[in-house]
Amino acid sequence: MTIATTTAQLRMGTGLIALALCSIAAPALAQDAAQADATETEAKDEIIVTAQRRSQSIQDVPIAITAVTAQTLKDQNVQSVEDYFALTPNVSFQTNGSRDRKDLSIRGISNQLNPYADVRQSSYAFYIDEFNVAAGTSNPQIVDLERIEVLRGPQGTYFGRNAVGGAINVITKKPVQNWEGELEAAYSNYDTFRAQGVLNIPVIPDLLAVRASAQYEKSDGYIRNINPIGGGNDSKFYTARVQARLTPTDRLTWDFAYSYSNEEVGMRNGVPTGAVTGTWASVYYGVNYNATGRTTTITGAPDGVGFFPQNDNKVNFNRPQNVGSTYQYFSSRAVWDFDVATLTGVVGHLTSDVFNFGDVDGGSPDFFYEDFFLKRKSTSGELRLQSNGKNFLDWSVGAFIGRDTGTTDQSTFHGRNSPLCPAGRVGNCSGLEVTGFDSDSTTRYFAIFGEATLHFTPELTLVLGGRYSWEKTRNFAENRSNLTITGVNDRTADFQDFSPKATLSYKPNNSLMVYATASRGFKSGGTQTSNNVNLSNDFDPETLWNYEVGTKFDLFDNRVRVDIAGFYMDWKNVQQTIRFQFIDPATGLLRGVSGIANAASAESYGIEGSFDAKITDNWKLGGQVGYNNTKFKSYPNALIDGIVIDISGRPLVNAPKWTFGAQTQYTQPLREGLDAFVRAEWSYRSSMLSTPLAYRYSGFPFISPSYHNVNLRAGIEGEKWRATVFVENLFDAKYFANAYEKAFYSGVQVEPSFQSYGIILSYKF
Repeated sequence: MTIATTTAQLRMGTGLIALALCSIAAPALAQDAAQADATETEAKDEIIVTAQRRSQSIQDVPIAITAVTAQTLKDQNVQSVEDYFALTPNVSFQTNGSRDRKDLSIRGISNQLNPYADVRQSSYAFYIDEFNVAAGTSNPQIVDLERIEVLRGPQGTYFGRNAVGGAINVITKKPVQNWEGELEAAYSNYDTFRAQGVLNIPVIPDLLAVRASAQYEKSDGYIRNINPIGGGNDSKFYTARVQARLTPTDRLTWDFAYSYSNEEVGMRNGVPTGAVTGTWASVYYGVNYNATGRTTTITGAPDGVGFFPQNDNKVNFNRPQNVGSTYQYFSSRAVWDFDVATLTGVVGHLTSDVFNFGDVDGGSPDFFYEDFFLKRKSTSGELRLQSNGKNFLDWSVGAFIGRDTGTTDQSTFHGRNSPLCPAGRVGNCSGLEVTGFDSDSTTRYFAIFGEATLHFTPELTLVLGGRYSWEKTRNFAENRSNLTITGVNDRTADFQDFSPKATLSYKPNNSLMVYATASRGFKSGGTQTSNNVNLSNDFDPETLWNYEVGTKFDLFDNRVRVDIAGFYMDWKNVQQTIRFQFIDPATGLLRGVSGIANAASAESYGIEGSFDAKITDNWKLGGQVGYNNTKFKSYPNALIDGIVIDISGRPLVNAPKWTFGAQTQYTQPLREGLDAFVRAEWSYRSSMLSTPLAYRYSGFPFISPSYHNVNLRAGIEGEKWRATVFVENLFDAKYFANAYEKAFYSGVQVEPSFQSYGIILSYKF
């Protein structure tokens, strides 16, 4: 059976499943767009959302949102971003070798920039308890959370900076005025052990409460290094958070939080594919790609392990590796109720470190190794005043200010067998720097925003909002090759923008709402860190207009909630990473180019829907479907791995056309206070471009294949305890989300999927 035939069958099968789901939910597709604040009242099973920074019924909020509640986090064993993205239509992710190195995509809008830039830019906002943590993490801890909200489409008014594609809003459980806690332990294959705990202490009755949570996880990993030095992707991850809530009056609530996370992995998660691209084909195998503009890779040496998919768990590198990251932040949030209005202030400071040390060629010969250390800091604050209650005019105004900094210290060194050892060293260049890069960047930013909601009638509402943003960025960078300085940049640029939003909604009854939205998103520009004739000194801001219509409704006495939305997004000056290395023909030096170019324009359009149904009191069913078509409308001069290519009309990276998901859970009471349950989950993602290298090199591994994933869980639960057994990736599907390149001897690497099975025990007190 050919790959094309298999792909066609999968598409047909998933299309039929989607049709079936839609027919089941037919007159209803929209709960996902508003499960957001996830506080349920038992009388009507109503969900209250805070997507517009005020408590509202999901039926009143004209935004496409998926909210993963605390109960769903537990039921589905959500541990990272890919787990809750499986519950959301039209989203995707890429991974770059470790847990906290994820690039996220919402409706095809993803961060096309270097994930290792000094100041981390993104195309989505990422908040924890209203504090912006995007500078430090894209995959925070999943411990003691109230919910996770994924908002699709530009969210500039409230989530502001860089929320072009959408926003992710994480809400933690807060300290309460009673003693409570929870302990949980899990064990799974690859000798993976996880332990976590929560403790809430009412320190001073009605005044001060403290809540602490922590998690530790270690694993032998699923990839083994067959080299005599041993090792593999064994890992350790630990995280902790301490919160305090001060309530000196009924009108003032003041929260304080400190969070710390640390991840270390014995290697970049990945196995070789054999696909060797231009520069490294020249360095290792003597093939001069760029002289001919070749658009196919060569096959590298199998190096004793072979290539994915036949090899999905072995590598052969000769120097130890240490890969990881840490981040920590302090934040404080105060809310003061003045009856007619509420004043909210949020301030925080975040630091993060990202590091790679050791082998960088991924092979058994001692070619190259590296030291890479990136340190980021971010300080920001927001002050917001908004009206209380529901009036003819509800309003909100605020200001936001912050400063991000970052420094990079990167060196790649010759190993004992370096193919680029300068002739004058007579083969003795081990430890000599091949390439080096040092940089220091700062971005300062300021914004003012406001929103007005006009209730013309009880059924008809108009929302008008806007945000003015100003940013100034400075960058100093030095590039080196064999200790020779090959470029110095010291540049500054500033940018400003006004992004408006208008939404008209109509709600003829409590069970139906329709809405239409036009909103604009903005991501600031910046300056280059290296010189190249194809790169301008600065790159422009990117902007995006989103036009969206949607509906939400309930059926059968609120037993079925549905959400449907259609959208068209017009993306201008799309920022694209330019990152490659080449042999300078004039000097013979290995030189690196790292910068950002603006594509002229791109578009993304599609439709998405989701439903949640309570079939019986014991049986729940949910589903999601997303269709997303993306392309560059105009990009005639894309610089891809050293050559200029016209990629107009090509799809965007990390933008699958189809995403599907379904979840069902049945609970059987055994006796009073004791239940048994079984749960099944299915997700599908169609093929997608996994890296910009796909524009030059066709096929595997630069296009990630489509895949199905099925999980099964079963367990029993008492009033205070719970035991669950699980199998994730039940059919051991072979897939990957990204292909990434360093100086790999045996071709670009992919992070392979794997099957996980184990047991989870928890106890509440």
